[in-house]
Amino acid sequence: MSLASQTTGMTVLGTEIFDVDGDNRPTVLLSDLHVPEGGGQVARWLATVLANAGARRARVLVLGDLFDTYITPAQLRAGIWKETAAMFAGAVRAGAGIAVLHGNRDFLLGDEWTRATGAVVVRGGMRIRLAGVRALLLHGDELCQDDVPYQRAKKWLRRPLLRAIARRLPLWLALRVAARARQRSRQVIQQGDQARFLPTAAAIQLALQAEVEWVVFGHIHRRARGLCAGGAYWVLPAFDEEGVHLQAGQELSYVDVHGAPLMAPAGPLPGL
Repeated sequence: MSLASQTTGMTVLGTEIFDVDGDNRPTVLLSDLHVPEGGGQVARWLATVLANAGARRARVLVLGDLFDTYITPAQLRAGIWKETAAMFAGAVRAGAGIAVLHGNRDFLLGDEWTRATGAVVVRGGMRIRLAGVRALLLHGDELCQDDVPYQRAKKWLRRPLLRAIARRLPLWLALRVAARARQRSRQVIQQGDQARFLPTAAAIQLALQAEVEWVVFGHIHRRARGLCAGGAYWVLPAFDEEGVHLQAGQELSYVDVHGAPLMAPAGPLPGL
């Protein structure tokens, strides 16, 4: 059972917003899986979540950074990328409805993913009902407006010509370029002011103006929940760290890889 998306004609901080079909099915939300070339534990956790979603005919919404690196369609013909696509395809065949947002590490994911898996690729953010509440789902990088160097680089890297060139790179060269980019990113994060990498209150307030009550996002690799401007925000942690994600049924809650609710509450982000 696939999910359909339709553009709203709306943007939030440069991110195009799509409306995604909603219904009363249970929903699982994951972010920042960073599935690496070697697979490993996160691939096994993902297999468990997808198998459970298929068995329940649930919706699966991935809020970006499914892969540690994705540049060229050639990746879907090899290794962990091919294996991951097969996992998603199996869940779709079993009845799961799946949508994948672009993240900062896999914004070159294209229609080849949909052809291989049956899952929808959403090139922006999505509005959908979760537990009966109107919610805006984002990767979250657009909310980190104090990280000015990143926001400038993001605009440059996502120009159509550069995207087209990158997607045509041979696999070996694409992986080499990606490895250098990840190394540089780690250095910047380690050496920079950590506060600049967090979402700003003004950005979350702007996102809440998209006719929603909740903003749900990842990107910053920490679990958090708080109130802002008459609405609320939920932050997904990096799935590859502990398998923690969100599950929506009658309510929205953080769960472990097997779907068991977490006992420890999530607090607000610093400064919000």
